[in-house]
Amino acid sequence: MKVLITVGIFPPDIGGPASFVPKIANILTENGYEVIVVCLSDEKIEDKLNYKVVRIIRRQNLIIRWIKTIYTIIRNSFGAKYIFVNGLPMESYVANLFLRKKIIRKIVGDWAWERGRNIGIIEDSFDEFQQNSHNLHIEIAKFSRGWTATKADLVITPSIHLSKVVESWGVDNEKLKVIYNGTSISDINEKIDKDKNVINLITVGRLAPWKNIDIIIEAMHLLRQADMKFHLFIVGSGDLSDELNEKVLNLNLENYITLTGQKNSFELKEYYKNSHIYIQASGYEGLPHVLLEAMNYELLIISTPIGGSNEILEDGKNGLILDLIDGKKPSSEYLYQLIVKSINKKELRDEKIINAKYLLQNKFDESKNFQEYLKVFQ
Repeated sequence: MKVLITVGIFPPDIGGPASFVPKIANILTENGYEVIVVCLSDEKIEDKLNYKVVRIIRRQNLIIRWIKTIYTIIRNSFGAKYIFVNGLPMESYVANLFLRKKIIRKIVGDWAWERGRNIGIIEDSFDEFQQNSHNLHIEIAKFSRGWTATKADLVITPSIHLSKVVESWGVDNEKLKVIYNGTSISDINEKIDKDKNVINLITVGRLAPWKNIDIIIEAMHLLRQADMKFHLFIVGSGDLSDELNEKVLNLNLENYITLTGQKNSFELKEYYKNSHIYIQASGYEGLPHVLLEAMNYELLIISTPIGGSNEILEDGKNGLILDLIDGKKPSSEYLYQLIVKSINKKELRDEKIINAKYLLQNKFDESKNFQEYLKVFQ
């Protein structure tokens, strides 16, 4: 059986879909499926994988890219039973007007909200955005994301919270299925020795407005004023890179904070292994892979209580909750206090890490969760 997977980001890109798609493609291939991945890419790469990857150059005229993407999906879909849409939804649905394949859609967020936040024309929190009215440009985007979702034969979300949001877009409840993201539990047994003299902190993801990286940097400024020994690694790339670098320099934190840029999964693993605390200050996440990966490598989690994160974290038991102000941004002062608390009370940090590992084994074991995907494609 043949499955075509569409996605907007793919290794060496980082992010949830770029982490998930190679794994599900491998699982399907190992179980006898023929898999083709159609993705956007910054460059042509000769992929040596056990499935086919077709890369479309990201940085080109949008109309030309759109036409090329639709054509590529059509050309590679012959013989496929399913199109598994992890990105490029509009291109996939336009192509399917000709193909008439079964569409399985994975939705991990709201691209209409992300677009509005990225270009600075909305300031709504994720949940506010679902309820409020906006200008014509945003309302068209909201209609488009809802319309494409309703055209799927099945919609998979990584959290109960997001499933309810997608249902509010007009998707029938019978078409919705929650399959949690997972992580490879086998890595948990790997011995991890961390530097005990300096506390290393890490945050991973796109440098986008709703990630609130500026708040994390401000908290580091407070740590420095308190004469704490620490280093923060900001792993990822995005439009705010220059702005955040400038903020680091203005606060004289260049010896305490490193913006690493984009890193592949192997490089990221080393950052996890050498870090003690993971910080997520986002205003929204679906159900972030990075939290699960950080738990896997024995990091204490400090996270905002947004989206699917609430289905991972229990405050004080397996992590610490960083509350949002007006549902949008956390306080740098409160983040600073949580970090100091974590550093000064190592026994409490260790207890939360043990509880987090137990949660992973029982709820977010990747091998178990992928079995749910195999059932979908039968």
